[in-house]
Amino acid sequence: MIQNILFNDRLLKEFSPIPLNFNTKEVKNYCKLAEVQWLLPIIGDAFYEELLYQVEKNKLTPENSTALVEAIYPYLGFCVAYEALPSMLYHVSEVGVTKSKSDNSESISLKETTYFESHLRRQIEARKDYLIKWLDEHAESFRLYHPSTCCCDACCAKRPKLRAPNPMFNIYGMRKINTDLK
Repeated sequence: MIQNILFNDRLLKEFSPIPLNFNTKEVKNYCKLAEVQWLLPIIGDAFYEELLYQVEKNKLTPENSTALVEAIYPYLGFCVAYEALPSMLYHVSEVGVTKSKSDNSESISLKETTYFESHLRRQIEARKDYLIKWLDEHAESFRLYHPSTCCCDACCAKRPKLRAPNPMFNIYGMRKINTDLK
């Protein structure tokens, strides 16, 4: 079964940190996962279904097209890269899990992997904040989108915390802990 998705290989290369010459065969499997896990809680089921339908039929309204290009695709690009990171760095084969390595490059260390992952996550949080702010500012153009300030029982009671920034990730830098060295 082919799943209807908003985000494809071409968009992945355009809106994510994944290079243009990267083979996206295995990474594209994470597009639908990123949409459902990262985008759906923000925009809601009705708006998501409308976007899916319009993308599938290639009949996007100008407003939805602008939303995709201005805010949704840049956010999804980093979400897909974040979700696919383990499969980009490691390879499962008949001998087990191995580091992905080519003839002219060397794999990064676990410490470097952790840094890269946290950098991607901070980018996601910044892009998430921008997406929510952009949609809230243009909410009158999207009848199926409920702004983050919405307090209705229909949509907001189901997902009360999903639109809030993640407190585990400070987008302006690492959290500072005061330590008494005495």
